[in-house]
Formats: sequence, structure tokens, C-alpha cells
Amino acid sequence: MQLSHSSSWILGMLVAVAAAAGEQAEPSTPASEYLLRYKFQANEVIRWKVTHLVTTETSISGNTQTAKSRSVSTKAWRVTQVSPEGHITFTHTVEDVDMWRQISDRPEVSYNSATDAQAPPEYQQVAKTIGQPLTTATISDTGEIVEKEGNASRGNLGLGDITMLLPPKPVREGSHWYEPSELQIRHQDGKLERIKIRKLYTLEKVQTGVATIRVKTEVLTPVDDPRIQVQLVQQLTNGDVKFDIDAGRVLAKQMDWDETVIGFEKPDSLMKYLARFSEELLATDATAARSVPAGPRR
Repeated sequence: MQLSHSSSWILGMLVAVAAAAGEQAEPSTPASEYLLRYKFQANEVIRWKVTHLVTTETSISGNTQTAKSRSVSTKAWRVTQVSPEGHITFTHTVEDVDMWRQISDRPEVSYNSATDAQAPPEYQQVAKTIGQPLTTATISDTGEIVEKEGNASRGNLGLGDITMLLPPKPVREGSHWYEPSELQIRHQDGKLERIKIRKLYTLEKVQTGVATIRVKTEVLTPVDDPRIQVQLVQQLTNGDVKFDIDAGRVLAKQMDWDETVIGFEKPDSLMKYLARFSEELLATDATAARSVPAGPRR
């Protein structure tokens, strides 16, 4: 039986529509998932170059003071034990430091632990810690603190407690996870108040085995008082972490601050805080082979 020209055209259209519907019915390819875990070995030593740059400008009643500081140090983790459950025990040490600061027109003050036999008074306490274990900690493979002795935090810098928390389950690009915490501030009358915060982590992308994780601190407790805001400025994290998925460690970290608080002392008082904190894994062991481009410098 022969079909007319119009019938052939209609049949062709029906076939095309059916084929298109079949294509739409095919399941889409699931997005890749990534399991992020810390991976270390007993007797391993991991080192990072840590750089911290800060400029603080404070103005009260027309009097302005500017403080600038720079520090470059080597942070080391010495892994002493890894349990069958994946718990990692290590000591945290600062092996060397090169520090400098200046406040307005006052003379500069500096200290380099590698070249200076004696530290100036401003840095004597820092000098006593060089090469000494600051913290002995045991963490899970997701970065949760299992046990800790000592205190590796000098001012916290809004970077959390020793490690970055990793998600409990595999995640895809665009996934979020949270780390709740509290900060303690002091009112003018001496009373202490706890401010609830949480760190929001976002897996932005994975490229050649390196995960880029966005970190941002969210303040959950309403804060309208500039006198409290000025105490929180340094604690508000905003930056990126590069994490080597296969090696299970942080390759690089960069956190930036650009904050202004008005009215913290008097109505016309102003404080500007500009800072950058960065870490870069040093290739001193066989597992640190990946290279991550450094971010822009101030």
C-alpha cells in the first residue's frame, strides 16, 4: 500500500516526536560525588608556609592611628599515630618565624628567629614558642577534634580549631555543609557574652583531583552594637581552601578581611581592618607533589 505525500509527512513527524520523547525519557548522568578525608601516615611531617598581613586604621575624635604587621612562618604537623579507625594524632609546631610591625610614626619592630639571637621585648613570648609543641591533638579523618592538649591558636584569626571540618558523606560540586561554633566577647561592664556562629562550607569545584572549598562565617546571634562588632571583625572568615582529595590534606588556603566598623567608641569613631591570611603546602615529603597557583598579593 502506498502512502500519499501528506500521509508520509505526518508519519515522519510522528516518528520524530516519538524519538524525541524517547530521548527525554533517558535518565540523566548523575553528578560525580567526592569523599573528602584527611589522610596521613605515622612519622610523617607536613609543613606549610603561613603568611599573615594586616593593616588596621583606627580614628577617634579626629585622631588616626595606623598599625601594620607582617609575619611569615613555617607550621609543622608531626604525625605520631594513625589508628585503624582513621584517628590521627599529631603535634603542632611553629618551626621559624619572620615578623614585623609598625604603629603610625613609631619605630619599626621586627624579629627573625632564623637570624636574630635575641627577640625584642614585643616578640619575646613568640620567640619562646619557636620549635616547641603548641598542641598535641587527635582528630578524626573528617577533622573533628577527638582529643587536644595545649593551644595552637594565637588570636584564632577566625580560622577555627586546628583543622577544617570535612563533610560526613560524599558531596557533589555545589554541596554545602556547616560547622557550628561560638565566640566570646566582653562588654564594657566586664560581662561576657557568647555569640553563635557557623562556618558555611561550599564545594565549588573539583579539578585534577583538587577540591576548591569556599569558607564563609555566618553570625547567627543578632549583633547591632558597634562595640561588639569591632571585637568580631577578626573572627569572620571569608576565603578559599584547596584540598588534595587523593593525598588527603590542605594544599593552600587564603582568607581575606576587608571590614569597617563605625561608632565603636564615639559616634565619629571608625575602624578599618584589612588583612590576608594564607597557607601553602611545602613539598618536603613525597605526598606533596601537586602545585596550586598562589592568589594575588596585597
